[in-house]
Amino acid sequence: MKETRAYLPRFAPRFGWANRLLRIDLSTHRISAEPMDAYIPDFIGGRGAAARLMWNEYPEPVDPLAPEAPLIVMTGALTGTRSPYSGRTAICGFAPQAYPYSWYTRANIGAHFGGELKRAGYDGLVITGASEAPVQILIADDEVRLLSAEAWWGLDAYDTLEAARAAHGQEARTLTIGPAGERLSRIATIQTATSSAAGQGGFGAVMGAKKLKAITVIGSGKVPVAEPEAFERLIRAIGEDVRAYRGPGDLKALNEQLRCARGGRVRPYACTESCPTPCNRYFADMPGVAYPDRRWEGHWACVGTLLRGLPADGPFPTNGLFDWQLGLYGGLEMNVLSNRYGINQWELIISLVPWLETCQRFGLISEWNGAPMDWQSAPFWAKFLHDIAYREGMGDALAEGGLRAAEILGLGEEIVGRYYTGWGYGGHWDGHASWSNYLVFPYWVVSALQWATDTRDPYSSSHCYVQNVMNWGPLGNRGAQALTWDQMRAIAQKVYGSADAVDPYSGYKDKAFPAFYHDRRAAMKDSLPTDDQVFTLIYSVTTEDRFCRILGIDGPDIDAHLFRLGTGTDWSPADFDRAAERIYTQERAICVRHWGRDRAMDEAVLPAFEYEENWVNPLLGEKKALDRAAFRPVMDEYYAHLGWEAHTGWPTRERLEALGLGDVYEPMIAGAQRARAVRPPWREPKPIRI
Repeated sequence: MKETRAYLPRFAPRFGWANRLLRIDLSTHRISAEPMDAYIPDFIGGRGAAARLMWNEYPEPVDPLAPEAPLIVMTGALTGTRSPYSGRTAICGFAPQAYPYSWYTRANIGAHFGGELKRAGYDGLVITGASEAPVQILIADDEVRLLSAEAWWGLDAYDTLEAARAAHGQEARTLTIGPAGERLSRIATIQTATSSAAGQGGFGAVMGAKKLKAITVIGSGKVPVAEPEAFERLIRAIGEDVRAYRGPGDLKALNEQLRCARGGRVRPYACTESCPTPCNRYFADMPGVAYPDRRWEGHWACVGTLLRGLPADGPFPTNGLFDWQLGLYGGLEMNVLSNRYGINQWELIISLVPWLETCQRFGLISEWNGAPMDWQSAPFWAKFLHDIAYREGMGDALAEGGLRAAEILGLGEEIVGRYYTGWGYGGHWDGHASWSNYLVFPYWVVSALQWATDTRDPYSSSHCYVQNVMNWGPLGNRGAQALTWDQMRAIAQKVYGSADAVDPYSGYKDKAFPAFYHDRRAAMKDSLPTDDQVFTLIYSVTTEDRFCRILGIDGPDIDAHLFRLGTGTDWSPADFDRAAERIYTQERAICVRHWGRDRAMDEAVLPAFEYEENWVNPLLGEKKALDRAAFRPVMDEYYAHLGWEAHTGWPTRERLEALGLGDVYEPMIAGAQRARAVRPPWREPKPIRI
């Protein structure tokens, strides 16, 4: 292909923001830039700016694999600064993974790409069109080039990252896809570093459809902040507070274990730029099991660590799932292979394989592409991953994701829903579909509300309530660091306005506000950005009452102070909360406009909560299931907090105007009416019969 090169103008910079949006049309090779005036400060950045852009430019939904579909890569307001965990970057668009409608949603990716993009002078990147031949984008400050990627097409993600560094320098930062993305798998990821991925959404397939193999950026600038001394003082204090309870642990014993076993080594690793508390682990020189002649390396975090398998006698029962016993070496190898291929690990580990294992137990399947299904065999796993990535045999169906695969194969259609909560996404902090997140009643009532109204699995950025209550409170395993119920109740009174918001005996009472509170916080974290595993800063080990306070600032207000000190925007914490609500409401308006989404559609997730929970609250002594009659008024209250009509689930004109979105109501309603007339029929989830 012919190389295209452009030199782009800059616009008046602002503290925090570069004030430049890069646009690339791969069909026409047009490259342009524009200021960010339409998006900042009102939509903060990241997820927020992307949502407003989608509203402004896409009055109708677009097939995610069509050339005109956008791939939006958007940094946050403080990306590229030393703001804690600010390296995370939003990737947004119409989602191939979403089911039954491929509606607009978002993913999130860590490592260093976002910071490098901001230092190159861009807040975001919007890619449309599709190249006729494999292409790469190279951004070096004001110069942007479209180059052939023919030589890279077919490489896995790690090899592509190495090729980009060899071609463009060791400091280059790259987003890329593996074989799964090239073959338009709906569960294909976008990868960077080693285990950093935009996992949910299937956005790797969007890159594949555009023949876009890689986006590489090299930035030489800096991101100025408004009040550098106060900003730095707050950053240091946050790090000191969080390091008191968060870190990788002592790795000396693990390194000794590796030395005495088959070799290899491990070190602490920060999964994103500007992380003051590295808690991940990076393994190197690890001999393979499926491929014993190879040695693997990469950082290992989050759900990928389950690939080693869990013991049957662990602290929380897992219904016989995750019984793979691949061990440290085999598990790390499968983690690296799935990342090299660019396969969504959450889909794979939490939903796809549990569904197949259950089908196997019921005698519905015993072989995979001619080989006996043996989940305790690393060579079997290696073949399984390869066949999904390359769409070979049954892997062609599984590359569509579990829900679609069940329909395509006619396999376990009444089983698959047991592991998928809603919208095409596997269970996550729901207490029912996911066996990996220990969560009990009444806390999954909040999960049900958030799952009902989101466009994807909500727990990329909304762990704060469910995870914190379970991990920090007496039901968790924090040991001496655990809070008492009295401390939990006192903090809930302060944050949520009610002690019953976390009381283990409270049932459905006062669960609507925590869901609303953390909807806003999720949008805030994805737009500033911050790390969801740490923020919102609510609990601490450094204060007597265990409520987080840093430099005299209440923990939940830290986000707003970082934003003010970084950007110079004179907003109070209440103003910042309002901006986060503006983002969440704008996203809802998009879904209403495109698909006529309403309360009836929201409630399609409720059957995933109406069977008995996976675990029992030990203080209640019996398993609970969602009671629709008790839940209905909670959902009414939740909609009222959001400013949405109770019957339709649509944002009211009054709330939209109060949020500065007065221009949204009329086109939202008109779009919903149009969508209801033309959209494909809503497919109710299959009943769950296990």
